[in-house]
Amino acid sequence: MIKQALAVALVIGSVLAGTGVARASTAEIPKGFLLTERAASAGPIMEGEEWWEISNSLSRQLALNPCRTKKKPHDGRVAMRTISYSNSAPSGSAEQLVLYGNTKSAQAAFRKLRADLTKCAKQATGQRIRFLRHASKPLRVGDEALSVTGYFYNKGKRERDPGEMRVVVRRGTALFIYADIGNGPGAGKKLTAQAKKMAKKVCDLPRVCR
Repeated sequence: MIKQALAVALVIGSVLAGTGVARASTAEIPKGFLLTERAASAGPIMEGEEWWEISNSLSRQLALNPCRTKKKPHDGRVAMRTISYSNSAPSGSAEQLVLYGNTKSAQAAFRKLRADLTKCAKQATGQRIRFLRHASKPLRVGDEALSVTGYFYNKGKRERDPGEMRVVVRRGTALFIYADIGNGPGAGKKLTAQAKKMAKKVCDLPRVCR
């Protein structure tokens, strides 16, 4: 009886330990963790003039999608939060944090983005005379980072101000993107500042920077 009781205790202990490990290894983005989350949770200041959206869906496309891929992603992500802002100007911005199961998956996701920027540098806009072209340059943020600027071309002539700006950073197992649409060239400094802040903050999450 004693041996049986000990055997049962060992089995139960193993199961509980396994459950604990599984829970501990589950990636999670704490509520309120993203930089724009407080403002997004508070909602619009001007009803009917601006809109916020918070999503934890793993199936969303990355906030930088040069090839406009629609296929549901299967790239090893385990947690994700996207915050989008838009207004009637029209202009908008986005903040997105993606956690991957390991560093290798995060590196692969960043590498694919870089390849897509080359493959799909020129995007159609639905107007024959107008298209969008992306250009990128490396940034010294996190483990690897890119600053991406998209300019509209009308009849082959580039418009003065950028139509889209993004900063993409990988730090450990995390990939995060800050995006701005339609707010002019000055938005670039803000995006870089946000990315630098998140590059430090994301290391507070378990197993991200190890």
